[in-house]
Amino acid sequence: MTRRLLIFAIVCAFAAGCRGASGPTGAIPPGPAMLSQPAAGTRLSPDTNVNELPEPPVVKAVNGVATVSLIAGINPATGLPSFEYQGLHGVAPTIEIEPGQRFIVDVTDDLPASAGLASDMNLHFHGMGSAPHKPGDDVLGVLATPGETLHYDVHVPVTQEPGLYWYHPHVHLETSYQVGEGGMSGAIVVLGLEKRFPRLAKMKQRLIVVRATGIGVNARPHDDVAEAEDSNDGMSGMGAMPMATARPLNSNKTPCLFYDGLNVALNGAFEPVITIAPGEKQFFRVVNATGHKTLKLSVEGENLQLVAVDGFALDTYPGTPSTESMPYIIVPPAARAEFVVTGPKSGRGKFRTLCYNTGPNGDADPPWLLAKLEAPKHKPSGGDFSSQPLTAGSPQVQNGYNTKLPPPAAKRVVVFSENSKPRFFINGKMFSMNAKPMYVVHAGTVEEWHVVNVTQEIHDFHIHQIHFLVQKINGVPVAHPYWADSVVIPHRVPVGIKSVPGSLDLLMDFRSPIIKGEFLFHCHILDHEDQGMMAKIEVI
Repeated sequence: MTRRLLIFAIVCAFAAGCRGASGPTGAIPPGPAMLSQPAAGTRLSPDTNVNELPEPPVVKAVNGVATVSLIAGINPATGLPSFEYQGLHGVAPTIEIEPGQRFIVDVTDDLPASAGLASDMNLHFHGMGSAPHKPGDDVLGVLATPGETLHYDVHVPVTQEPGLYWYHPHVHLETSYQVGEGGMSGAIVVLGLEKRFPRLAKMKQRLIVVRATGIGVNARPHDDVAEAEDSNDGMSGMGAMPMATARPLNSNKTPCLFYDGLNVALNGAFEPVITIAPGEKQFFRVVNATGHKTLKLSVEGENLQLVAVDGFALDTYPGTPSTESMPYIIVPPAARAEFVVTGPKSGRGKFRTLCYNTGPNGDADPPWLLAKLEAPKHKPSGGDFSSQPLTAGSPQVQNGYNTKLPPPAAKRVVVFSENSKPRFFINGKMFSMNAKPMYVVHAGTVEEWHVVNVTQEIHDFHIHQIHFLVQKINGVPVAHPYWADSVVIPHRVPVGIKSVPGSLDLLMDFRSPIIKGEFLFHCHILDHEDQGMMAKIEVI
């Protein structure tokens, strides 16, 4: 199959190596060609810039249930598949939910019938610890064809960590096209993080879904920072880093200069303005919903204070600091990062992604200007202007994630490989919907997985339904183990006259009593997934 053009890793200096870590309802934004403009009839405050970052619509729970109706169809403005919500194309609402509540999603397949699978539809609720069977998160047994409507009723476990998750289609062979190219995705916020960090309640929150498509304005990466660095970007040390792409567009010989033709947008807006006063603290909650781009997020002249990765606060596991201050945060596809941004002293700044090197055979990820930071005309009457770093409050409720894990019941080796066709493999096998589960594991246990990457590009290990604890990267123990649902597997690197595969050591947590049945693990670089780098697992 010809590759279609169109977190989680957080990396920083951390003790012995690199440290890896992935608001109010606003006016519904207009169509994708106009998303940098406010909707017609929207009232703007004197301090609101006309290019202000749009906020996705928010669906909140009523009597413990949040209800959403979506249509999957072709966006007339782009000719690509998209969600339609309340009559608007290219719009997907954010679902806000409390642990222990439910959300119901009805999605109608209005895609044009075709001989291929591009017209089929389903949903995956990424990072949620929900049951892998109907009417929950079952991507193996649930598929709509044109004219059909799927009904999802997802119970959020009371043990679900408060934080950022997301939803997107998961149709085999078409995930890259529907999610990466079409941008079919939306956010899920499990409420309650402000109980752990009370100051977050004072901050303005920015929910940001980053997508990279071949549509929209004739954009190009014209950021004025042309980094010449050719670093491994987190190939050693801690990381929940997912991302690299299938076939090299240019063998990645100029990773910071090559442009891949994709346009990066925040909530559908290209280079929007984010209004933030000098010294003001705002809470950014970022989903990397791109098909294969790694985001190396930074604000020039300011450190970012990382709070959570992939929906879990950093200090969820015992002994990990509650926050980390760093100059940039690396967020590969599927990963989420939640962090505090301080408004630049000058009143102006740039929120951008810097160059990221995915390996000799990976796709180039040049720098991009994501948004402009601008001070309001008048000082805000509220907000958080404290110069003190964010600190955690009362201890978390014990839920199994914040206690030491039992000894592993089994140890496994999982090998990610590829050939030049291109085709992608896990343990030498390409994915087949008819295949038996690669592994059968026992509920109530923890397993140790040694994940190996023998290729010259990074891959992104993701497993449905559960989180795992990252322990080692390239054989080096991480300073503070942390929870993730997506993590980059470092690529093979030369050592003398030989080369050494990249590797991860993960503790896979199968202790939840509701996670029983068949589900998937795979590379979340979506064209890799579609071209075979996926396998089934069964919990009994």
